[in-house]
Amino acid sequence: MSLIDNRRQRILTLCGLYFAQGVPWGFMLITLPTYLAYHYKDVVSTQEIGTLTAIILVPWSFKLIWTPLMDTFTIRSMGRRRPWIIGAELMMAATLLGFLGLGNPSEHLRYILWMYFLHNCFASLQDVCTDALAVDILPVHEQGQMNGLMWGSKLVGKGVGGYALSLVINSGGIGACIFVQIGILLAIMIIPMFILERPGEKLFPWSAGKAGTKAEKIGTSGNPLSELWGWLQNYGRAFLLPTTAVYIIFTLIKLIGVGVNEIVTKTLYTQQLGWTDVQFSAINGFWVTLPIIAAAILGGMFADRFGRRKVLLFGFGGYAIVSFIFACFPGLWANGYFAGAYCIAFETFNAIASVGFLSMGMRISWSSSAATVFTTYMTLSNVSHLIGHWLAGRIQSYFTFGKDGTESLLQSYEYTFFFVSIASALPLICLFWVRPEEVDAAEARDAKKEKAHKATLDEAEL
Repeated sequence: MSLIDNRRQRILTLCGLYFAQGVPWGFMLITLPTYLAYHYKDVVSTQEIGTLTAIILVPWSFKLIWTPLMDTFTIRSMGRRRPWIIGAELMMAATLLGFLGLGNPSEHLRYILWMYFLHNCFASLQDVCTDALAVDILPVHEQGQMNGLMWGSKLVGKGVGGYALSLVINSGGIGACIFVQIGILLAIMIIPMFILERPGEKLFPWSAGKAGTKAEKIGTSGNPLSELWGWLQNYGRAFLLPTTAVYIIFTLIKLIGVGVNEIVTKTLYTQQLGWTDVQFSAINGFWVTLPIIAAAILGGMFADRFGRRKVLLFGFGGYAIVSFIFACFPGLWANGYFAGAYCIAFETFNAIASVGFLSMGMRISWSSSAATVFTTYMTLSNVSHLIGHWLAGRIQSYFTFGKDGTESLLQSYEYTFFFVSIASALPLICLFWVRPEEVDAAEARDAKKEKAHKATLDEAEL
């Protein structure tokens, strides 16, 4: 049995790999910055937290570098994506070893930044490989639901990294967190090591087997430069449609509000509202888990049934509304139930929006470089996320109008959440120009041309 012909193995593999991405993601975006914001509030500001996480996210923009390499060079007899996935998982675990023996993390922020930068180079590679694998092996009718399951798995991993590791870092230090993450990554790596992409492929380089039928058809010229040039031509052609061009614009701006929100909530809750880092991580890493998993799975099902655009509008529009409501009632921020409900509501709508985005991105990825096109959307989405993190401290500082004291600081947060709401709602305008039927028509034209070309070749042979 293999991924191409076994749905259970597809679910196990794709969900396992997304879970493996979620654990370090939760640790570096929830546990570590919240821990620093709470325990070292005198030396760590909103801008420093935002800059730290923004730079950590930079390697996720390297996906466009990984993709042509992955598409052109691989051990095809072991599968198109599997060798890269195994190698990326192994290097993710290896790079975490650099954190062992670290003392006071506030004294080593630059070192932490660069080690996580290196770690995320391989994490982004693993993500590219997993997305490409999903595009390769998922039937169209499974894409919405599977995107929900995959994203839900990542959110579970994020919950483990965001809450469980918060308890670990407070009791055993950063070294204990690293050991836990390494163990999880190595355990997950076992899945792609022993599940083939297609029947007849090699399990290991020394095993018996050969490249699957589809893998043989791709990149058989024997000239990597020729393959790369062909890939570039198909890749560029995929974005000539108005639908794909508009979706690129949408992708570049959709997560700016989310990125700002993720940073300012950490410092607001731990430095102004009296929450501990464990309490904040509990809400964002534990209590949100069931709602966001349900939202991710239902979002995937609804995307298949009611349409991807409607799910995107509901998800992005929903968290634009809840951030607007939160900004309107700063007097309730000190109420733990109100503040906690905001975090849960925001993350729930964000999960729905994320699944809708993944599903739509997969739906409109076309040409023979479809996996690369999909990866482009994922890459630019991370760029949007990164911009939001980088802007967070600067936006808050801009809205501090020269007053002194807590009242002025809280007012700056209030205006910042209004910014989050507006920045989350405006990108939705783009969705009205995204029409998947344009992609279907383009694919039909390509198929017709290919058929005519084949007929011409057959006549010439006769």
